[in-house]
Amino acid sequence: MLDLAPIGGPSAWRADDFRDRDDWMLALGNDDRAEIDEAVRRSRPLDIQAIGRDDFPLRGLSSRLAALRTQIKDGAAFGYVRGIPVERYDRETQLRVYWGISRHIGDPVPQNRNGHMIGHVIDVGDRPDDVNRRLTQSNAELAFHSDSCDVVGLLCVRSAMRGGTSAIVSAIAVHDEMLRRDPELCATLYEPVVLDRRGEVPPGATPWFEMPVFTRHKGRFNGYGPLPQYIESSQRFADAPRLSERQRAAIDLFYAICAEDRFCLRIPFKPGDIQYLQNHLIFHSRTAYEDWPDAARKRHLIRMWLSLPDGRELPPIFLNKWTNIALGTRRGGAVVAAGKTPMIPFEPETRAFA
Repeated sequence: MLDLAPIGGPSAWRADDFRDRDDWMLALGNDDRAEIDEAVRRSRPLDIQAIGRDDFPLRGLSSRLAALRTQIKDGAAFGYVRGIPVERYDRETQLRVYWGISRHIGDPVPQNRNGHMIGHVIDVGDRPDDVNRRLTQSNAELAFHSDSCDVVGLLCVRSAMRGGTSAIVSAIAVHDEMLRRDPELCATLYEPVVLDRRGEVPPGATPWFEMPVFTRHKGRFNGYGPLPQYIESSQRFADAPRLSERQRAAIDLFYAICAEDRFCLRIPFKPGDIQYLQNHLIFHSRTAYEDWPDAARKRHLIRMWLSLPDGRELPPIFLNKWTNIALGTRRGGAVVAAGKTPMIPFEPETRAFA
């Protein structure tokens, strides 16, 4: 068994550290919103994908965004922007504002095989049991997990009629609690867990891959949260390693700790909120939800995947899933299918609405 010790530190927070207060959020005021509108006006000659940080100047807001970025990168590992007036923007402006602000945090990378640089998290009728689809475009519950990028951003355009509550946990706090309760099962999650690629298979790769939930590399801890459905569906491949009973017990304990109130911070998403999460130190989830009968009011989040060129070094095993882990590059993200080029879809796919 590994000789493990608790990690602790500023990223090992518990829910009570943030619950029932919002002074840690970056709340926008009228002057901030006016500055954002001016940045939109100045950026209009550019295609959204061409906008860099300097093309979206936020002189009064930039120092607060820099502090938020430091919090995401080196502190609690998450941050919120609250108060973007999404209701008065058309979709193009919503995306332009979101992209422009996010360029002060990191560099966008594609998030699916179609090369989408911005994604729409909305129920389009995907079935949770469809092993060739992701779960995000359904109304199903999502267990605690992480995405394949340094930072994931989610902008709330509309919330659900009922449910759809987002929650986050500190990966280090969960690790240290698991180590306290059962050191052997904690050590088990330093071993690779097999996961389904759900149809997004790089050339020459197997339709499944292996990744530990916990790793340590050059003195730093990293978490990688697997969705349980992706673990279970990996077993449909005859050549995939079989899950052991010890692994199943470790995964069960992991999810049980994540869901405990003292670790799980539930933050109601309001329209105009942006949530930024560092995937190496935060696991995130959502409850199942019920949408409004009016399709125009459906729960709608807009997602960005960001690379941090000055982020942490990652262990080589991340290459089992990530396209690139080199610092100073746009790393992480999805493998884009041949013939596809990076693009921004202004609206969600609507195949299931017909």
